[in-house]
Amino acid sequence: MALLMGTDDGLYRVTDIPFTEGETDRVLDCGRVTQVEDLAHADGIVVCSTAGVYRSTDGGETWTELDVPKGDRYWVEGDDIVFSVQATGDALYAGTNQPALYRSYDGGDSWHELRSFRELESQPHWESPEDPKRARIRNIEQPPDAPSRLVVAVEVGGVHVSDDGGDTWRDCREGIEDDVHHVLPLTSDCWLAATGYFDLELEHVGLQTGLGHATGWGGLFRTTDAGRTWKRLDPGNEYSYIRRAFTHDGTVFFSGASGAPPDWESDSHEAALFESTNFGRTFERVEFPGEPRDVIEDWVVEDDGTVLCGGGLFDIPDPRLDVEGTVLRRHEDGTYETVGTVPSSIGRMELV
Repeated sequence: MALLMGTDDGLYRVTDIPFTEGETDRVLDCGRVTQVEDLAHADGIVVCSTAGVYRSTDGGETWTELDVPKGDRYWVEGDDIVFSVQATGDALYAGTNQPALYRSYDGGDSWHELRSFRELESQPHWESPEDPKRARIRNIEQPPDAPSRLVVAVEVGGVHVSDDGGDTWRDCREGIEDDVHHVLPLTSDCWLAATGYFDLELEHVGLQTGLGHATGWGGLFRTTDAGRTWKRLDPGNEYSYIRRAFTHDGTVFFSGASGAPPDWESDSHEAALFESTNFGRTFERVEFPGEPRDVIEDWVVEDDGTVLCGGGLFDIPDPRLDVEGTVLRRHEDGTYETVGTVPSSIGRMELV
């Protein structure tokens, strides 16, 4: 089994754990990686990155670029990026930083835009920390046992849900921070959502948005009614800038920081790792190698049930060349050990 690690500087692959930096192969020189996933309803592994979308059907040894549309941005500076791809039983979906959502019924050979998503009433209020007025579709999910339901997380724009495969949409922003980084469906109606916030000193990133709707407080949220209502699970948590959440064997995991990514450039933040064994009623802060600087970004589970996680200081305005990406292994007693490093911060991982 191979471990794929998506970083700020391409995709790395290793076949043995533990490993050293010199034992890894950079299999894709593709810039920052926004998704690495072995899709349940499609052949092969999909990687989304700032350089394009790629698919591998041989465990990550060779890759083919997918021609996913990026739209027309002649009126805005910046590059189009496909941030997320998802597969259902009969279609592929791709989300960009237009923001736009596309669907393919022929395995990615042709695509059409779902205009109803762009026409959501709240869309004029969405924005991005790097590209004003152009939000990012951070992830697209199909909840278990809900074959026609799609859940889309928008940074910055909230959560949006379709119950008919993407033809119509409902806005589920009420009661949750709208800087949504990740939605994790656990059942058809019960989901976790990891959220962040714009830096309250917006001049740090050179933005004059004038909207101010995204300067909230972040946190981890849960819905039990398919996004109609939300409850924050970590009220009062100062480490509330959260990129992703994960569950395994009855434990909820998340890592948070006390400041937004502009603070990470100068280490004027603090990071923490939390676990909950009662589904979010309470969280315990746990020690891990790399604290209080490194932020854990993603988790995977080995064949024997052991949890691996990876992090660093991923996806910040100016990538940190002095920060390695680290892979940690969680032991049965709850302690963490570093089992590998790569030259750049890890944001996404997958075992294949």
